[in-house]
Amino acid sequence: MNLNSLIIKNFSRNLKNYGLYIFALVFSVSLFFSLLTLTLDDKASKEISQSTMMTSLFSVGAFVIVIIIIFFVMYANLIFIKRRHRELALFQLIGMNKSKVFRILLVENFFIYFGSLICGIILGFFISRLLLMILMNIIGVDLLVEMNFSITAALVTAGIFILIFIFLLIQNKYFLHRHQLIDLLKLNKVSEASQKPIGLATGLFGVLGIIMVAVGYFLSTKMFEWAMENPILLPVLMIGILVLTIVGSYLLFKCGIALILNIFRKRKAGHVNVNDVLSTTSIMFKMRSNAFLLTVITVITAISITAMSLSYINYYSTEKMLESTEPYDYTVENKEDLDYYETLLKDHGYDIEKYEKTFMSSHVEMDMESPLPEQEISYPIVSDEEFEGYDLKNNEVYVTGTLAILDFFTNMEEGTAVTFVNDDSYEKTLEITKVYTEGILPSRLTFGMPVLIVDDQIYQELKENEAYEKEHDMPTELFAFNIVDGDNDEILELMDKEENPSFTSKQKSYDEMIQMSGMLMFILGYLGFAFLLTSGCILYFKQIDECENEKGSYRVLRKLGFTNNEILRGLIYKMIISFGIPLIIGLLHSLFAVKSGWFIFGIEMWKPTLIVMLVYTILYSIFSLMSLLYYKRTVNNSL
Repeated sequence: MNLNSLIIKNFSRNLKNYGLYIFALVFSVSLFFSLLTLTLDDKASKEISQSTMMTSLFSVGAFVIVIIIIFFVMYANLIFIKRRHRELALFQLIGMNKSKVFRILLVENFFIYFGSLICGIILGFFISRLLLMILMNIIGVDLLVEMNFSITAALVTAGIFILIFIFLLIQNKYFLHRHQLIDLLKLNKVSEASQKPIGLATGLFGVLGIIMVAVGYFLSTKMFEWAMENPILLPVLMIGILVLTIVGSYLLFKCGIALILNIFRKRKAGHVNVNDVLSTTSIMFKMRSNAFLLTVITVITAISITAMSLSYINYYSTEKMLESTEPYDYTVENKEDLDYYETLLKDHGYDIEKYEKTFMSSHVEMDMESPLPEQEISYPIVSDEEFEGYDLKNNEVYVTGTLAILDFFTNMEEGTAVTFVNDDSYEKTLEITKVYTEGILPSRLTFGMPVLIVDDQIYQELKENEAYEKEHDMPTELFAFNIVDGDNDEILELMDKEENPSFTSKQKSYDEMIQMSGMLMFILGYLGFAFLLTSGCILYFKQIDECENEKGSYRVLRKLGFTNNEILRGLIYKMIISFGIPLIIGLLHSLFAVKSGWFIFGIEMWKPTLIVMLVYTILYSIFSLMSLLYYKRTVNNSL
């Protein structure tokens, strides 16, 4: 039998064992190709006003996907080649040199890799069409998705994966060069007895890891509170929290989990059952050897959930943000423009409700801590008679249009004392009695600052003592209108012409914001899903590798009289611990990270955060069930 015949026969015999590897390759190709196809879709770009941002986001996303794929495919290849260690050793025992063994791997990988590349591109094409429909629905763009295949995307994908294929060949060559024949025969035979016992140092590092993670969580809850007093602390705290959390997680997996499980085992005073042998004892040692991998998976989980949660919150807080920044359908520059659009719209059968208001600006001092110098804060002031629905007493102040991000600088709460001042020692102190997130003036007229409403008598008094510096060129007039029967795209299209006066539109602002936040949510969700599948597959591959190494143990347990159900019960505990601990730690990391980011949106948005965590947990659990099914099949076939 010549070498080519051996390659073909060996490939056919092992084809069923290539399932996981082929899945990893097809999944990786389709993941990258589908995202790249979206990036290069010209028709979608023309329909989206934020097309430049879409291209930039998708390009960054494609780059991140490539990094994920390189790590994932090379890890899957390493596990796969390790599973074939006896076969590779046998080739050398029958007289083959390492060059011929490498040639076998090269030819096999060529057919598997490029077959998977073709299948992945085909699958990625259909996935890209589905993803485009989802994206268009998220950002509210009406677009007929056509079945257009991108040759450019296919060529770029092929080029990237040819490069990855070269990396895999280098990895295989290095593996063969590094392991001698005796090493291949002994590979994967590291026993628990070879592990160092859990001593005092392990216990101390385990406790240190727990303390570091706890301190990181505590600092995340105080980060913005302390940064308000000293803004320079913000980057220091962020880096410190990151280091404490990552290093603490590593020590937790390396020593902490083993310490906790060892305490649990010692409490049984040697009276362990099959469940303890298959779960607690096994994991206690294997988690230590996999500490770095589990730390990476935990950090990836935390980053994914945090990014998806915050982008989800950002998307669904768009309307709330608009209520604060754009209270009117349209805002124009002056009265002439207002009259122009009133005539234009009336000629086309649309009635409008006009708003012409005046306001002023005043320096304000507040009885609270703020990192901004008090003398630099000016707020727009309006009279309660200018706006309907407000009737204040002469010692009251209402605050409207509070953007959540401003809470980082000025925490306007009910009961806060407000003092209006000028350069002539004039002071007037009032009290905030109500705070509204909804705005009454567009943010472009207020420079993003909240608007203070006061009694008309107080307003006139402040007007007489106005200390506003005219060189700041702060607007003092509002010209706006609402469409009586509601705004629509036809009205916006009618007004949005070059010959018409400039204006700002609430509907147009909403479309732009929803597209930006929608694309951000989509790409972060896509990357989060890629991280989820990658980390889940890695754990799944790891469990399969362990299962293959433990076949002999299951055979011994079956011969000793243990039933399949008794063994599976212990394996269920093992899956819960193996998959559950990284997931729980990752969820805790992300929870504290998301809570730190809530200040941007002004409220504690538990619902979207919990929804993301729940969906992530359900999808993540699928890999645990798949691993358990593989263990079950192995146990059933052990005799």
